[in-house]
Amino acid sequence: MTTRFRLSETDCITINGADHLLQSQDDKGVVLWRIDDHAVRLSFTHEQFVGLLASPDVRFKRDHFSSGRAALRLRCDHQYLNTLPAGTRQELLWKAAYCNAFLDAETRGTVCRTIDSIRSALPKLSAQVNAREAEWQVVNRKNLAGVEFKSRWFPSAWTLRNWVRRFEACGLSPLAFLRKRRSVLTYTRKFAAEADGLLAECIAGYLSRNKPTVQAIVRNTHSRFKEENRRRIEAGLPSFQIPSGRTIHRRIRKFDPFHVVAHREGIDAAKRKFSFYENGIPASYPLERIEMDEWQVDVASLFGNSGALDALETSDRARFEIGRRWIYVAIDCATRCIVAFRLVANPSAEGAVRALELIALDKTPIARAAGCESPWDFWGGIGSLVTDQGSAFASVEFRTAVTDLGATYEAPPAGVPKLRSTIERIFGTFGQQLVPMLTGRTFSNPSERGDYPSEQWAALTDDELAKIFINFIVDIYHNSPHAGLKGETPANAWKRLKAEQGATPPPDSNTRRVVFGIPLTRKLGRHGILVHGISYNSPELQRALLTGQAREIQIRVDPHDLTYISVCLDTHWHPAEAVSKAVWGLSLSEWRETVRDLRTKHRDDAVLTEDMVQRARNRIRAIDQGARELRRVQPPTLTAADLERCEGELFLGLRIKPGADPSDEELPQVDGLLGDAIGDQPASPPHDESQTPKPRDAKPWKLSDD
Repeated sequence: MTTRFRLSETDCITINGADHLLQSQDDKGVVLWRIDDHAVRLSFTHEQFVGLLASPDVRFKRDHFSSGRAALRLRCDHQYLNTLPAGTRQELLWKAAYCNAFLDAETRGTVCRTIDSIRSALPKLSAQVNAREAEWQVVNRKNLAGVEFKSRWFPSAWTLRNWVRRFEACGLSPLAFLRKRRSVLTYTRKFAAEADGLLAECIAGYLSRNKPTVQAIVRNTHSRFKEENRRRIEAGLPSFQIPSGRTIHRRIRKFDPFHVVAHREGIDAAKRKFSFYENGIPASYPLERIEMDEWQVDVASLFGNSGALDALETSDRARFEIGRRWIYVAIDCATRCIVAFRLVANPSAEGAVRALELIALDKTPIARAAGCESPWDFWGGIGSLVTDQGSAFASVEFRTAVTDLGATYEAPPAGVPKLRSTIERIFGTFGQQLVPMLTGRTFSNPSERGDYPSEQWAALTDDELAKIFINFIVDIYHNSPHAGLKGETPANAWKRLKAEQGATPPPDSNTRRVVFGIPLTRKLGRHGILVHGISYNSPELQRALLTGQAREIQIRVDPHDLTYISVCLDTHWHPAEAVSKAVWGLSLSEWRETVRDLRTKHRDDAVLTEDMVQRARNRIRAIDQGARELRRVQPPTLTAADLERCEGELFLGLRIKPGADPSDEELPQVDGLLGDAIGDQPASPPHDESQTPKPRDAKPWKLSDD
């Protein structure tokens, strides 16, 4: 099936450092033109464009040239929230929470933007924000008695109004509250800003219950500018350029339709015109709107590691811990396709973020590992993400990930299920169609359960539960007629809408690592960055080493692919490539198995040759991939602490040097600044290492940072 993503004229695709804009797109592919050279046109089929986004030298910046993003770039240097210190992130999200609370109250008509109205509403807004802040700070804490939490003094009415204006101007991004380092280019000229402010004040008159016409606003604007110019000329100041009628028309057309109706006809009329249907807020193309929630499975199961309980009889399995697992599910509102599923022990921010990561991945390998016949190729970027106000979704980690992906985050108030009806109904589908087929069912209430022995009949492990859910989702649910789609199946709806309108593009590979990668800190040395015995380098790292700018560097590691890592230099993230091709495409679990195998056979060697690693890699690759794919949707998750401990125990002093045959195309030829980063110099002639005597005083697995 042709994979098509929905692009916009405001998107920016940076290829080899050159920015490109969308010129056209159709069923066959897309055409891009280069900004600094309009004569250059690049055309890609949709399949080629997907491969282009995976390239390390490509950046996809959604809505980069929109007014909100442009205003945001004028205000701050940072692109990602997770680049900032934890305290700064919390402060920005706290300010954003105040703005969201105010905008929500303004939508309901309980507050307006006058100082008196804001001042009277501040106590209620502060109570709402402080209650949410208290919940976020005690996430996953069981005993809350005596727990201290940090509270902030509420802003003044003037400050809050300025925050809201800035928040809206910068596209509702929390980064709007971060100031850029002072520069001449950061600030616009004073008079241009005053003229723009006067224009905004004039066109705001269109939002009146008197319902003035556009022509009346144009006449009033011209009169106001002429009057202001006379005053400025008398004061010896340069006059403003009078905006044209077309400019005023464009500004008015940019008003939000809901706000226009609410101000001109009243809030009740706006609610009637833009009221939500009971089947949820409509979405027109794939991944425009995604709803996500957590659900405790109505089945008692056995808590055991993958495959650990498979060989036991049912009677023996009963001796293990029994309980109910939780699942995270994300569903696309336009097609009703499930784009993420993850099984977790308990709701947590980490589990929610890992489920969020699956939205941007092709999950067909997971479906194949579970034995499904249909593909699970419903993936891409996120337009807007809607969740409830649960602690996992309200956590700083989750909201940071959503913001850094460029998505819009919404958390409707509790008690209004129609605002998240799509995700609520899928859990009902699970409870009505899937759970009755499973042993150990717990039912929805005690009266319905009766004397059914749920715990005694618990027989499913995590592996089995994950396979059952994935088979139901991929082969049954996606291929069954859906009432909300007028009888069309979710899979066919995805194919049709993606072919007609395209889907939201996924984040590029570097952004995916920055947002979802495991954070670590490493020293920069002559070998570049050394992680688990693998050296990584890049031109940016070479320049940093030459200038001596950075020694301790933040990095992000993708445990599913060790080909690249992302390194942070001067608040910007860059990809760094593994020097040794022997580890390209390997996951961390495969690399650990390879090292264990080689360490057992060559315990006295601290440096491994690439051809040896390649042979071990081929042996490990022969193992079935299914179990590793299923681990993506199950509770265990690697953390930064796990990686640090693993590196200390297994990869101590591990280095990779070039193989015995330098002419082998499979082995990398390393030279340049970091040429000595993977072991001995490759200039020595090839020789048989088995015939070379080893010194008795050699110290195996020696730790080295240079």
